[in-house]
Amino acid sequence: MGLDQYAFATNSGTTCEGEPRYIWRKHAKLQEWAEQLFEEKTGNSAEELNCGYLELSEEDIEGLKQLVEAKGLPESPGGFFYGHQFQEESASDYRNQDLEFCDWALSQIAEGQSVYYSCWW
Repeated sequence: MGLDQYAFATNSGTTCEGEPRYIWRKHAKLQEWAEQLFEEKTGNSAEELNCGYLELSEEDIEGLKQLVEAKGLPESPGGFFYGHQFQEESASDYRNQDLEFCDWALSQIAEGQSVYYSCWW
């Protein structure tokens, strides 16, 4: 078991059609960012993001891209399944993918798609 993270674009609400476009595994810093954003946007506990969906706006993606470029993703205080003890290594290993995701997500939004982040732990 562990933290699995996904991103996809759709024009049909939160229904994921086919395989997700991006997949991460135990990227604790990305999860921390998503959980903070989820709580801010919904007012709900981050635990409700598990097997849920977080719609990402252009502003959200641009903010994420800036954090990734500056190596400023937030530290994860932990999570039993998150791999938080290796979060610096994961952030470094996933940096290029994170930036590629941001560019892809912005292009999808520009084309009228909705971009979602989802996770399962």
